[in-house]
Amino acid sequence: MSEQLKARITAKGPKKILALDGGGIRGMMTIEVLAEIENLLRQQLNKGPEFRLAQFFDFVAGTSTGAIIAACISSGMAVSEVRDFYLSSGQEMFDKAFLLKRFRAKYEDEKLAKKLQEVFGKETTLGSDKLQTVLMDGDAQCHHRLALAGLQ
Repeated sequence: MSEQLKARITAKGPKKILALDGGGIRGMMTIEVLAEIENLLRQQLNKGPEFRLAQFFDFVAGTSTGAIIAACISSGMAVSEVRDFYLSSGQEMFDKAFLLKRFRAKYEDEKLAKKLQEVFGKETTLGSDKLQTVLMDGDAQCHHRLALAGLQ
């Protein structure tokens, strides 16, 4: 965790938390809502196109696909970049797992892990200096997938 982030989250005063639900490729609905929130905040805070939700929220959390979106937001991606990532990779990432594997996970871990490694890098972890917010994961299944991707 960067010193700047440590100072931000330990400073006195209220903190802003963004919590995101799961739902596989239906996370696109979440992304569209986040895009509007990012645009509204950009206008209200009088910020330019470089403004990101990670500059507003102190903590970002999610379950399942919400954890993937949270990781994207926490890493400083614009919501438009998260949208592009889901549009270009969603079908491959959320390919249904083989029937017997579905007892463990709904989607193929290996394909999802590969895509996440491409986006975040193999060396990125949950405590990485690359993250601009505190990233929290509340889903054991998703934690397994994030660990496979190096985000442990």
